[in-house]
Amino acid sequence: MTPTTVQEQQLPLHQVFLNFRGFDGRYSFISHLEAALKTAEINVFIDTKEERGKDLTSLFRRIEESNMALVVFSESYMESEWCLKELAKIKERVDDNKLVAIPIFFKVEPTELENLLNVACQTHGNVHDTHILNKWKEALKCMKSRMGLELKGNRYCDLT
Repeated sequence: MTPTTVQEQQLPLHQVFLNFRGFDGRYSFISHLEAALKTAEINVFIDTKEERGKDLTSLFRRIEESNMALVVFSESYMESEWCLKELAKIKERVDDNKLVAIPIFFKVEPTELENLLNVACQTHGNVHDTHILNKWKEALKCMKSRMGLELKGNRYCDLT
């Protein structure tokens, strides 16, 4: 076996995991981002082929297979318990130095995120466990403190 073959086998199948709220951008920004990554020959995982209604085990496995995650925050991101659970898993991998995470703020300011999470939790009443809520807040704090991109609806983006 050649060294190249061994190295190729060690690379994860999906190198970049896209974490996003489908409602806000699946058929706009996310579809363009996915296409650009694939054009650049970057392996990317997006959940379009995952079966709806399944638990998050398969998505957590995809996060573990990745060496980078792009976390695309949007106005309704915090309304998705699924997104928040993925975010917490991403933070775990970042803390273990097994994943690089880059936040992208899509038509939302980083300073708005915690308030959006609080509103989502009050509105939907789906979070009763303080431990889980604190885990999500810590993951959110971790992502907000990282250098990321702000997309405000125009063509160009700003590094934050």
